[in-house]
Amino acid sequence: MAIFSTIKSNIRTNLANENVFYSTTDVDDSVQDAYDDIIALSQCRVKKVTLSWPANLVYYDFRNNPSLAITDFMAVTAIYNNVTKQWLIDNVNLKQLDQIRMDWELWNGTPQFWVPVNYQYAAIVPSYPNVPSGGTFDLYYWALAPAVIDAEVPLIAADAQDLLENYSTGDLLEQAQEYTKASIFWKNYFEGIDDYSVRVQNIARSDFLLLA
Repeated sequence: MAIFSTIKSNIRTNLANENVFYSTTDVDDSVQDAYDDIIALSQCRVKKVTLSWPANLVYYDFRNNPSLAITDFMAVTAIYNNVTKQWLIDNVNLKQLDQIRMDWELWNGTPQFWVPVNYQYAAIVPSYPNVPSGGTFDLYYWALAPAVIDAEVPLIAADAQDLLENYSTGDLLEQAQEYTKASIFWKNYFEGIDDYSVRVQNIARSDFLLLA
């Protein structure tokens, strides 16, 4: 498995072969963009954090709410209530919540459902009017890519690291208006990220617990 400095060296070799040269900042920024894109599209980075239940909160902004403050948050995948030892139900939408109870935003009780509202908010209902002592929940979420550090190994499969090289080489050639040359690397990238995303989803699907 290559570290980022080796990957950047490979990208520079690709660019040198095309007689195109870039500053260290240009390459660094492009590799970070590539890393962000791969992690986001493949959803290959899943994390867990334990948080305290807030009282009377319905709409959760896990990235920007100071009391939650998950800086690398991208999207919820699951929520486990440590008070009840149960997973929250995730197979209903906002319209179905209206059918369950029109005033669900005012519904007090033990949390049972979580529903994505938009890119920023998830709704959790009912909400605790008074949180049990020591009440916490485990949030499982898709995480954004961390900052690229030259001495570290990317958090993607070893055989998918060429995605970083293809993205950045295509990106930098495109910036130099070398569109025909860039298209070769972009084609490899888009085909590769599709395959890698499917692989990640298949691996995640193997962990599903199917109930009769």
